[in-house]
Amino acid sequence: MITIADDFRTLASRHRLGTPPSGPEERLVGRNANYRIDTDSGRWFVKKFRFSDAADSLARCLAYDEVLAAHPDAGLPRSPRCVVADSDLGVLVQEYVDGAESGTTLMVEERFTPAVAATLGRTVAQLHSLDLRDLPAREDRPTPAPAVGLLGGIPLRHVRHLTGGELAAYGLIQSDAVLCDALRALAADSAAAATTPIHGDLRADQVLVRADDVWVVDWEEFGAGDPARDTGSFLGEWLYRAVLDIPTARGGGDAMARGGSVGAVLRRGHEKARALAPIPRAFWQAYRTARDVDDDFVRRTGAFAGWHLLDRLLAGAATNAVLPAIHRAAAGVGRSGVLNPAGVHALLGTDVHALLGTDVHALIGTEQPS
Repeated sequence: MITIADDFRTLASRHRLGTPPSGPEERLVGRNANYRIDTDSGRWFVKKFRFSDAADSLARCLAYDEVLAAHPDAGLPRSPRCVVADSDLGVLVQEYVDGAESGTTLMVEERFTPAVAATLGRTVAQLHSLDLRDLPAREDRPTPAPAVGLLGGIPLRHVRHLTGGELAAYGLIQSDAVLCDALRALAADSAAAATTPIHGDLRADQVLVRADDVWVVDWEEFGAGDPARDTGSFLGEWLYRAVLDIPTARGGGDAMARGGSVGAVLRRGHEKARALAPIPRAFWQAYRTARDVDDDFVRRTGAFAGWHLLDRLLAGAATNAVLPAIHRAAAGVGRSGVLNPAGVHALLGTDVHALLGTDVHALIGTEQPS
């Protein structure tokens, strides 16, 4: 069996990567096979793509690397330099950022700061403002999960590849005609929107932070797309975190006892969202300062924040035989966000115009697709 060490030695024989050690490489987290490999000439981040679109993903990563090199003073999101990309092996080698921490770690440990969020907001706005030609097309990537094509049913050939949790999640969504119609409408609105360069998968785990320096990684979805995808995903990350925090002591207070009333869960959700709100608010304010947007963009951002929770629902369901109650709660919040985008902004305080006439209390609660 070919290992990542074998692939790296092959690449090292062709490129100046140094001599790899004989000991085991360090495996890092990620849906692909990610590693840190130290040699006598440097420390490298090595990604082995495990899926059939490896060549396409590599091309997108390289495309952003080229954009960064061509626009060094544009204030774009920083990303570790691509050193080697081999589509035959499906391997990408990048410079390793010593001492950097994942945004997910900072989020979980309550160390993700508004200053980091503001840096992200400002640099992502600069990316969305860049006038570029010949960007990778994204016709095959119109929306995050759940795929619009699967809202009406899942082909039998795909069913055997899904976990029990995924089948339950799709069943939850597919049985809700109102939600499915709203998702289709949002996908159509997004496809009709003016495109810009976008990251395409902007989440906390795509962020690296070291002191005041911030990097954005995993540019496998880079291309021309709806910029509200990026802003909505980032706001949605913090809504999702608020839902996950409902039963915990994170952010202050005691852990919530089992069997709490609907009202208690509702109040708890509002408290958690308010505690986290300064972070998405800093991102949004920095973004709005750097880039002008219209009301439709604000609406799509709020709706995609809701969609993001459904995306996270399916990502978690991929490793579960059943859907935990907290994931069902996240689905309910996601549904409310898709149907009530202004409520997302009202809850997070990210857009003052969205506050008018909005039922904030309808956003975080026990409502679920039925």
